[in-house]
Amino acid sequence: MHELSIAEELLGIIFKNAEKAGISKVSVVNLKIGEYAGIYPDSLEFAFEVLSQEKMTQGARLNIERIAPCFVCQKCQSIVSRDKEKCEHCGSEEITMQGGDELEIVSFEGD
Repeated sequence: MHELSIAEELLGIIFKNAEKAGISKVSVVNLKIGEYAGIYPDSLEFAFEVLSQEKMTQGARLNIERIAPCFVCQKCQSIVSRDKEKCEHCGSEEITMQGGDELEIVSFEGD
């Protein structure tokens, strides 16, 4: 379960930035996680909760926004539907995925 190491890294970043901002208790953490990031939100939430015990993030709520990838034709730069194998505009099969693999701490709130 690599979500445990991801939660550890997230907490390290939050602790460092909360301290700089003078925040002693974090109540909400807002994340963006791509659908293809290979991260299970439920597992990440569990790991975050376990690792937050007796820390400034204990009881903090994780708000996770899932980010869908965008598929782009490399020939004409048109957006291609996820379920298509060819570009509807030019017929090219050169389609690449953009985004959908991100993990971003958008913000956190606290006192």
